[in-house]
Amino acid sequence: MTMDFEGVGIVLVNYGSVDQISESFNHPERFPGANVVVVDNFTTEAERSSVLARAIENQWLALTPETNTGFGAGCNLGVEAARRAGCDRILLINPDADIDTVSASLLLDAVDDDPMTLAGPRILKPDGSLWSAGMDLDLDTGDMRPWRVRDEYPNSATMPWLSGACLMLSIELFDAVGGFDESYFLYWEDVDLCARVIAAGGNLQVVDGAVATHAVGGTQGQGKSETYYYYNIVNRARFAVGHLEPADRQRWRRSAPKSAWRIVRRGGRRQFVRSLAPWRAWWRGLRDSDYLAN
Repeated sequence: MTMDFEGVGIVLVNYGSVDQISESFNHPERFPGANVVVVDNFTTEAERSSVLARAIENQWLALTPETNTGFGAGCNLGVEAARRAGCDRILLINPDADIDTVSASLLLDAVDDDPMTLAGPRILKPDGSLWSAGMDLDLDTGDMRPWRVRDEYPNSATMPWLSGACLMLSIELFDAVGGFDESYFLYWEDVDLCARVIAAGGNLQVVDGAVATHAVGGTQGQGKSETYYYYNIVNRARFAVGHLEPADRQRWRRSAPKSAWRIVRRGGRRQFVRSLAPWRAWWRGLRDSDYLAN
């Protein structure tokens, strides 16, 4: 097992969540030889100051775009900075996620064994329950299902994908797929990345023994936001336009209202009487999805 992280860039895209970045990334000895790159998508001057202070204290390379570039664009900025620092393998990890040295080493070994592998760990919630260990996208319906229930859908046409909360890949693979598609801005960019990895002849692997933890939604606070709803609705359509055949795109388009309703219901029923936000996100998402499909 590799315990030397020389040539590894650890890229975190921050958006108002610097206080959640694990102390694991404060101590160079946890990942010896690695370069930690923090991309601070702008929220407030106070947050920017906190990021810069922690960067000085912990030897991070801090990138400070003037606006919120989105998750995918932030990842691309971070990867390019890591490349300039001499890194040829990249660990992408959310600010509200954490991974130990052994698990990161297992991901690195998988990528070193096959540079065309996109590697991820089993991802647990803070209470130890499973959050993700690989997902399938149903190409007929646009629904998402965990790998562990594959046997229940033996006749479904599916595409596997790994959560962008924690991924390891080589610069070689990153270049082969062209990085993240920045048009997604937020959500579904990891699904799109996995589709392009597969199209480029790469592999997706949930690495045995590798575990990360993720405070799911921790960077957004409690509950689901209008932003969460909107981008999950509209980026479903964006993915269909980019990756599906015309007949499949039309089927997804016809099912979009029901799919959007399932998305906004993730925040519970009470929100519908307390706020117009889920209704607004449902309407805007469907409107803009229809625009993309035309």
